[in-house]
Amino acid sequence: MTSHHNPKDFRWRVLLRLTFIATLLLVGPLAGYGWSQVVFPAQPASGSFVVDEAKLLTPVHRQEIESVASALNREHGYPVTVVTIRSLSAQRAAAYSIERYASEMLRAWSLDADRRSYGLTLLVSADDRLARIELGSAWTGAHDGRARQIMDRLILPAFRRGDLSQGIVAGVQGFDAMGRGLELPGEPHLGWLMPATQPWWLIPAIAGGILVLIGAVISLGLSGRKGLAWAAAGFIGAIVLSRALAWARGGDDSGDSDGSTEGSGATGKW
Repeated sequence: MTSHHNPKDFRWRVLLRLTFIATLLLVGPLAGYGWSQVVFPAQPASGSFVVDEAKLLTPVHRQEIESVASALNREHGYPVTVVTIRSLSAQRAAAYSIERYASEMLRAWSLDADRRSYGLTLLVSADDRLARIELGSAWTGAHDGRARQIMDRLILPAFRRGDLSQGIVAGVQGFDAMGRGLELPGEPHLGWLMPATQPWWLIPAIAGGILVLIGAVISLGLSGRKGLAWAAAGFIGAIVLSRALAWARGGDDSGDSDGSTEGSGATGKW
């Protein structure tokens, strides 16, 4: 006995199957991204400057951070925020760089104008061994070098010793010095010219240049020959200018920081 299929029923079955397949294709990506959205820590409560989700800070250090940050905000209007998380993957942001996560976290918060423009944020992802300093828009890229010094000289050394709490405090102390226009803790005088991580040749080159300049001045006084003096002056000027340009571009190249950024600031890994 021959059975006859209704053409309309056949078309409906095909349409349902195609719909089912299309649904699977759409639901898969949504399940991985849209339905599993990135999670950001809650914005600090009013009057507070710390969100320690990873529980990295000791009570004493947390109190010190709150005190330093409160004074800087009250006296100069620079709001500091410290955020710790266990890992990016724990925040459903495994595919994010820490730069992107920090930037989007700040955008997700309902920040006032001062925090958006003048904020100094330190984000620490403990298990990823990553830290990010994110600067507000008013700091622009001119202060990236200062942020990198805070990261490389104050934060990362303590982190590498396993003392994350102390490293975070040191970073906030660096923010305080930066906001007040002071030298960083432990920074030598004239650190802008001869930073702790200067290339090996810089000091000998300056010393040699000074000797040449002295000789040039003596030669000029005795014989009136100006060529050597101008050459020596140009040599010294080139060294000073090179240091100034290096500072303006973002400070020293110690190699501790990750060069990739999405905003203004500095990234470190330990």
